[in-house]
Amino acid sequence: MSQKNSLMTASAVGAKNDGLAVNSQGFTFASTLDWRRLESIQAVRIRQSIVTKPTTVLKQGQIATSFYSLLEGWGLRYRLLSDGRRQILSFLLPGDPVTLSALSPRPLAYSVQLLSEAVVSEFDIDLMNRHMRENDELRQSANACFERELAMADEHMINLGRRSAKERIAHLMLEFDTLLHMRGAVHGGQIFIPLRQRHLADALGLTTIHVNRTLRALRDEKLIDLRGGILSILDRERLMALAGFDGAYLSAGTVTG
Repeated sequence: MSQKNSLMTASAVGAKNDGLAVNSQGFTFASTLDWRRLESIQAVRIRQSIVTKPTTVLKQGQIATSFYSLLEGWGLRYRLLSDGRRQILSFLLPGDPVTLSALSPRPLAYSVQLLSEAVVSEFDIDLMNRHMRENDELRQSANACFERELAMADEHMINLGRRSAKERIAHLMLEFDTLLHMRGAVHGGQIFIPLRQRHLADALGLTTIHVNRTLRALRDEKLIDLRGGILSILDRERLMALAGFDGAYLSAGTVTG
């Protein structure tokens, strides 16, 4: 199936175009950096699409032809090495701009893949850049997202450079849990994580076998349970102590007002 066929318009499959992004109205954009709540960009949206299979929408080395914002579902930014090995740089969660770098005329240094069942808004890059220059709220929001991305990249570097496998996985699970709590996407203490063990391995510099063993160890220690794409944090205090987790970095760049 081609990339075009993997991106179906929301109306073609009966989705409610403007009802997908209002799951947690009790949370403001200032506290969540959630682009679904930026009403100022809805008027310049070209289309809204549902991803029917994992689809690479932006490719490393190419100049982006569209800008995307993730309404629902997950994605990832990654780099491919010359021998085909993959390093996942970051995960994209509901409400994230897919990549602000797409607004630059320079070739992308990484690729972006959206996972199955994601819903995205697509924008014309020239129109989006012009709107960014003219709209103070949008410009402030973009700057805030850049700051948070840098803070998260610093923490990811510490994961790869200094933390053990158990600490890396514990830290990443707490990061997911914190971000999705901010966006009202945790239900009954559980969150949906549509990732395979290979995704965790490629993000954390581990093998899939090591990821499997570590997840089993964390489950046996009654710290987390991750099965069938559902994450439950069983003992938050012990897990935070293990990971050395301080979620303050996730508030970097938060806008006010």
